[in-house]
Amino acid sequence: MSEDFSKKRVLITGCSSGFGMMTAIAAAGKGYDCIATMRNIDKAQTLKQALKRQGLTATIDLLDVTDQQAIIAIAEKYAPIDILINNAGILITGSFMDLTDAEARRVFETNYFGAVNLTKAVIPSMIERQQGRIINVASLAGLVGHMFNAAYSASKHALIGFSKSIQTELRPFNIKVVSVEPGYHRTEMIGANANVAENLYDPASPMYDYSRGFLYLMLKRIIPNAGDPQVVVDKIIDIMETPNPKLHYVLGKDARLITIAKRLGLLRLLEKEAYKKLLIATQREKKRAQSRRKKRRPD
Repeated sequence: MSEDFSKKRVLITGCSSGFGMMTAIAAAGKGYDCIATMRNIDKAQTLKQALKRQGLTATIDLLDVTDQQAIIAIAEKYAPIDILINNAGILITGSFMDLTDAEARRVFETNYFGAVNLTKAVIPSMIERQQGRIINVASLAGLVGHMFNAAYSASKHALIGFSKSIQTELRPFNIKVVSVEPGYHRTEMIGANANVAENLYDPASPMYDYSRGFLYLMLKRIIPNAGDPQVVVDKIIDIMETPNPKLHYVLGKDARLITIAKRLGLLRLLEKEAYKKLLIATQREKKRAQSRRKKRRPD
C-alpha cells in the first residue's frame, strides 16, 4: 500500500512556470497539501487549468520572496509546513561587465536571500516538531560557473554553500536539507521568461560582439539540446518521499558530463571547447551584422 501524503504540507515557490509549476502539479497528484506560490498571481491561470484538467487541487497564493514581510506572513499563514521547496529564481543573461549593480542584486535577492529568509521563517515550527525537509533548487552553474551568467552562477553557488552549511546545523532536529543542481532543461527560464542585461546590446561594451555570439549559442545549440524538465520534477518528488535522501543531486546529461570531467581533472578541456564555440559564434554574428549593414546601404 502506498504512503498517504494528504496530511503533509509542502510549500513551493516560483510556481507560475517551469520546475515550480510542474512540481506543484506532481505533488498535488501524490496527495500532498500543496501550497503553490508565485510573485505574479496574474500568471496563475496556466497552473489552475493544469490542475483542473487532472482533477487536482492546490492552494495558489501570492509570494514575492524578496519581500521579507510577505515571507513572514506566508510562513505564519500556512504553518506548520512539512516540506519547503525553494525554487523561485531569475536569470539575467549578460557579461558581468554589462550587468548593472541593481540587476546583480535583484538576482541575489531572489535566488539566494529569498531562499535563506523563507527557510528561516519556516524552520521554527519544524524544530518544534522535530521533523521537516528543505529542498533548494540550485543549478549546475553554481558548481562550475557559466559565462555570461556570472550573477546567476554566483547566487546559485551561494545557495549550494548555504545548503551544505545548514545540513549539519539542522541534523539534531531531524530536518533534512537537500540541494538539487540541474543542468539545462527546457523551462521558461531559458525561454519565454528569459531576461537579458539592459546593457547587453550596448555597442560601446567590449563584450558586445561576444554577447551576441553567446545568444546565438543559446538559441541554436543549448536550448534545442536542453533536457526534459520532468526528470528534475520526478527527482524532487522522490526526494520528498525518500526517508534518507542524498545531500545533493546533480541532474541532466550535461550536468553529469561536466561533474565527471571535473572529477577527472578534465574540466579545463570542456572550458576550452566552450570558448572555441563562443569565438566561432561571435565571428558568425559579426559577419551577419556586416552583411545586414551592407544591404541597408543605398546604392
